[in-house]
Amino acid sequence: MPEPKIRFGMNNPIRRIAETPEWFKLAEETGLDLIGLGDTPIQMHDIYVQMALAAQHTTRAMLGPWVTLPIVRHPLVAAGSIATIQELSGGRAFFAIGPGDVTAYEIGETGATMREVEEYALAVKGMCAGETVTWHGKTLKLSWPKLPAPVPVWLAGDGPKNLEMAGRIADGVIAGNAATVELVQWAQQHVRAGAAQAGRDPSNIEMWYMSRVVLAPSVKEGIELCSFYLASYANVRFRHAMRNKGVSVSDDIAERIRGFRSEYRGDLSHRYEIDHNVRLLKKYGLIDWLAAQFLIAGPPDYCVDRLKQLINAGATNFYVPLLLPDPMRRTRDLAQQVYKAFR
Repeated sequence: MPEPKIRFGMNNPIRRIAETPEWFKLAEETGLDLIGLGDTPIQMHDIYVQMALAAQHTTRAMLGPWVTLPIVRHPLVAAGSIATIQELSGGRAFFAIGPGDVTAYEIGETGATMREVEEYALAVKGMCAGETVTWHGKTLKLSWPKLPAPVPVWLAGDGPKNLEMAGRIADGVIAGNAATVELVQWAQQHVRAGAAQAGRDPSNIEMWYMSRVVLAPSVKEGIELCSFYLASYANVRFRHAMRNKGVSVSDDIAERIRGFRSEYRGDLSHRYEIDHNVRLLKKYGLIDWLAAQFLIAGPPDYCVDRLKQLINAGATNFYVPLLLPDPMRRTRDLAQQVYKAFR
């Protein structure tokens, strides 16, 4: 049996729009298979302007939102935008959608319900395939596009209901956390369950795994570098529930997480220079526990070995978000010291 093809994707981390083409060129040079762009208007430039630039400066990588959410765009607007990118890129676009709790919180709204995500995803998927759809009692259709291929619609999530819905209706799945074998298997289990409910073959559903890989001289230094991110992630991850996302949480850890969240400052979640939330993680003794569950950080050989464990569990597509400053160097280092081991 031939070895599976291992693919890597990353996000565009550049905050100055004039500098984004240089990173897209680097992504092309280093052989990235996917470029995902955050749809967070408060923090980043317009996602579709960025995608248009990416389409012009790359020739092979898939391009799409990582991820978009129903509350920021009418589905007809979203379908028209991603169909434009599909045409401009020669058929390399994908459309990834999630409930969008964080972005919704930032603009004073609530995240989409499961039903709203499903209706929205099916509406966009249908329109990008040239179909007439009904959404909220209204008939919608794109009359202009003649696309190279329909735009695949992916669903993102890390809870059982999101993953099972993706198995039922989506072309692809983004598992929101895949740092351990247990979490990879958790995602696979629920996607397969959803596919079975719909009579689908799960092997036809493209699965991507969010794996936070950070190079550092040692594991300890890697964890320390990412402690600010771990604080923000822990606040979001455990906002609604402690124990339904594939991670074993003891009563002691659960109590410490509740204490951490009770003192967490959301207004400081993007203020890297202020360490209030990191000090809270240390106060409650959570950093090492969180890192073991949600992070792959350390020397190149260590990171490669951790990824091989995930590959042995069935993961083949990895999305690696850039969490730290100096994105050009970190993109190049990951490509040369980690991704190269799988080419």
